[in-house]
Amino acid sequence: MNVVVAQNTTKKPASSKAKATAVQSRPVQAQRGVHMTFVSEHLNIGKVKKGEIKKFDFVFTNTGTEIIEIDIASGCDCTTLDYPRNKILPGKKGVIHVTFDSGKKDASETVDVDIYLKNLDPKTGHRILKIVDYTYELLPK
Repeated sequence: MNVVVAQNTTKKPASSKAKATAVQSRPVQAQRGVHMTFVSEHLNIGKVKKGEIKKFDFVFTNTGTEIIEIDIASGCDCTTLDYPRNKILPGKKGVIHVTFDSGKKDASETVDVDIYLKNLDPKTGHRILKIVDYTYELLPK
């Protein structure tokens, strides 16, 4: 399967002069096709005590010209996901809510979240797959 193009849009704080200039700049041009731009594709949720439950989000914007539809989002048995079931129009945001249960883990690791779209890759005819992840440091109970 192919991976949909995504960008990390995390930015450093701008000076007040730079902020004023940014407000006057033109909006970003949509990219042709299916494009999901995440605020962050890799999250570090920090130190977690065994048995602790953490909740966090992967936020993205549809920066393409096509409507995005998520077919399914999945992770390991420690991860519960709630994702948009509706169509995400170009320019609109979507949020994948994550609940991580550290009680099911014995070591620190990076966990992948697989996002399968209903959208098909025009070159292969297969569903588009996007993978984001989160990392944690497991502390003893």
